[in-house]
Amino acid sequence: MLKRFCILSVIVLAASVATGVYAGMFGFLKKYDVHLFPPVEGRLLQNGKPLEGVEVIREAAYDEVETETVITDADGRFSFSEWTTRSSTPGKPLIEARLRQVVAAKYQDEFYILWQYTTDQVVPEPVITALLGALDCDIANEETDHYFPIPDNPGFEHIIGSICRWEIKP
Repeated sequence: MLKRFCILSVIVLAASVATGVYAGMFGFLKKYDVHLFPPVEGRLLQNGKPLEGVEVIREAAYDEVETETVITDADGRFSFSEWTTRSSTPGKPLIEARLRQVVAAKYQDEFYILWQYTTDQVVPEPVITALLGALDCDIANEETDHYFPIPDNPGFEHIIGSICRWEIKP
């Protein structure tokens, strides 16, 4: 009886490894690259005039919420480098993970949303990369939703909440 059980166990284990079932069962342990943000470049103005010394906060929420801050220069310019992390979430079965990106400016104790976007993508998206590389933000602008087509998925759009405006069309 024990011999028959051992032989059956070896056969099941061999079949699992050969078919990839074993690898799939433990894929949730693997870490994947998750692209939180492409490089961000922008300019912060008030009624067309540069705002110097303003704190700009970038926040990414995926597995956890993480933030970074920079200060605008004399011309109102700010930038953040590309941001990636490692996570096992993409390999977890039955998980529908979302990435939330926010860029905000804190000026005179008020927050202005320069960028707010939620996606299920964990790889760079060309439209998003282009938009985040050209933030033109005036705190006098009203926050609104902007719609940009998704080239790989006609009929669907990226929806960005922002006070910024774009002259480029990604």
